[in-house]
Amino acid sequence: MISETAPAMHTKSLRNASFRMKKLFLREEIPQESAWQSFIWLTADFCLKQHQLPFRPEQLIPAWHFPDDVRFLRSELEQIMYDCLPENNYPVQIIGWMHQYYQTDDKDKIFSDKKHTQFAENEIPAVTQFFTPEWIASYLLENSAGRMFPAEWPYLLDENPDEPVSDSPEHVRLLDPCAGTGHILLTAFDIFLKIYQKQGIPEKIAVRKILQKNLFGLELDIHACRIAEFSLLVKALLHDPDFLKTGIRPDVQYFPESEPEGSLLPSSSRPETDRLLHQKYQIVITNPPYMGSSGMPDRLLGFVKTAYPDSWRDLYACFIERCSSLTDDNGFCAMLTIQNWLFLPAFALLREKILHTHVIRHMLHLGMYAFDTADVGTIVQSVCWVMQKRPPASFDTGVYYYLCDETDTERKKDTYLQGKALRYVIAQEQFFRIPDSPVIYWASDAVLDLFHKPQLGDFAEPKQGLTTSDNSRFVRLWHEVSYENICFDAENQKQAVQSHKKWFPYHKGGGYRKWYGNHTHVLNYENGGKELLHFHEKLNLHHAGGRLKNKQYYFRPAITWTFIAKSPSFRKNPAGFLFDVAGSCLFADSEQEQNALLAFLCSKPAEYLLYLRNPTMNIQARDLKYLPYLKTDSERIQELVEENIQLCREDWNSFETSWDFEQHPLL
Repeated sequence: MISETAPAMHTKSLRNASFRMKKLFLREEIPQESAWQSFIWLTADFCLKQHQLPFRPEQLIPAWHFPDDVRFLRSELEQIMYDCLPENNYPVQIIGWMHQYYQTDDKDKIFSDKKHTQFAENEIPAVTQFFTPEWIASYLLENSAGRMFPAEWPYLLDENPDEPVSDSPEHVRLLDPCAGTGHILLTAFDIFLKIYQKQGIPEKIAVRKILQKNLFGLELDIHACRIAEFSLLVKALLHDPDFLKTGIRPDVQYFPESEPEGSLLPSSSRPETDRLLHQKYQIVITNPPYMGSSGMPDRLLGFVKTAYPDSWRDLYACFIERCSSLTDDNGFCAMLTIQNWLFLPAFALLREKILHTHVIRHMLHLGMYAFDTADVGTIVQSVCWVMQKRPPASFDTGVYYYLCDETDTERKKDTYLQGKALRYVIAQEQFFRIPDSPVIYWASDAVLDLFHKPQLGDFAEPKQGLTTSDNSRFVRLWHEVSYENICFDAENQKQAVQSHKKWFPYHKGGGYRKWYGNHTHVLNYENGGKELLHFHEKLNLHHAGGRLKNKQYYFRPAITWTFIAKSPSFRKNPAGFLFDVAGSCLFADSEQEQNALLAFLCSKPAEYLLYLRNPTMNIQARDLKYLPYLKTDSERIQELVEENIQLCREDWNSFETSWDFEQHPLL
């Protein structure tokens, strides 16, 4: 589900109104459904009055009414509304904004449970709600619908003279399969109205054509669906006061509660919804839900693994495939998503499928801070893009804008519109020159040629570590357990068992640190991990859980790094360690080769090449495997590496956090 963010001038007022009304409902112990009905009715009534429309909410949405058990609070609720929202300059989107803020507490409550690993099916709408800035919706629409109907579109900066132009807007069908409260559809309404008016179509006729022939939506949440329908009706009434007499209604449909997969389904038991799922659209545009596989309910996870085997690791990636299948040949698919599908090896098959069957026309690489809210703005790294559904030709190029350096969404918008962003034009076939085809649009030909040289994986083996699935049970900081019960010198599984010790050094990544260090954790691996293995056997009976991967590499000396990091840092891991997924390891045949590899990985060229392979914060074993690498036997490099390791070892051991600490350097 998506929702727009209110402008800063309105945000505080809207939040305050929602908070005060919800507080009143709680004080009076109003049932949840009655509270929602009265809240949404009052917001809808306020919207109609401020736009001077002579209707009641139930005339637009028959399912809405002011419940009898809340009537004694009506005057107090209305007073809250008019105290908090004194101005009359709120757009139609106000009801979607109020719904968004009303749900915020529910969303925060769900996320506040730190033990949440899976969400319930009825929690999906709340936890997948992200706030789409207005300008991004305009960008997506103007670079899809705007390409088909040339006009003065502010966000369409790179028009293609060879672009197919449509002569009749009434034949263009647009679908938002994750419509939410209708934000994208409301923006699309304005764009189609401009298109019709430019062709000389009278306003009233244009409005009727837009809602009858152009705009369609699907949504998981019935409440959001009705808000979208209401908002579109208000839009129509503002241009055609007699619109209700036509009998035309917005075609925004919801899914029954028994179908939490939503638009990912090929069909629906609800006929009105099923009808939209079986049609093709010239434009499919959406901001899909973001949810990793670890958070999916079991039923949803089972479904996407079967139906979307190339993209099941995140819902948004599944929607990339689904939106493609809903798009007509030569039509446009426009989306705002997380960026990692462009780079991560886990999405290599999805990426190659898209690159072979679509042409990426335009892309804004937004990175962090694309969203206005602090909870997702600093975490989600996003990208918005428009692609055309047809196999690419050798001459097809895409235009890419880099906006990751701007630290808020308004600056990103201004940098783009003012032509100050880094702009790249690249042939799509270039992406196939690197293994797994990451979309590294900024790389030069000379750099791309490096990936046809010998690769690091030819000289060493990067391996992912184990997962416990219950760190609080099996993992400790080394000083939390008996020092005498830690084995520091096991070189293989046999020695570990023979030590009769319970705890073993365990590498879990840690903060930025090169050459040596971050030795802080130990793992319960007594008797070869007997308790851990037993726990995994029971866990895996129900769903995929912990695994002891690559056991033959346990306790061997290696190079390790932190899985999630803004900047990569590699360091020596001596013998005696087990290793985690977050602290994966690289294994070489000799100490000399290990030192040479460590020198390379701690260099600036390696950092740049690694960024090309995967410009996200997740550094994976597969990324190292395909790095270009020039083998060297330089004795000077060996000396410098040993010197750096020794300096960093002394630094690490000079503080009490090290188990080899002896004395502070200042004493």
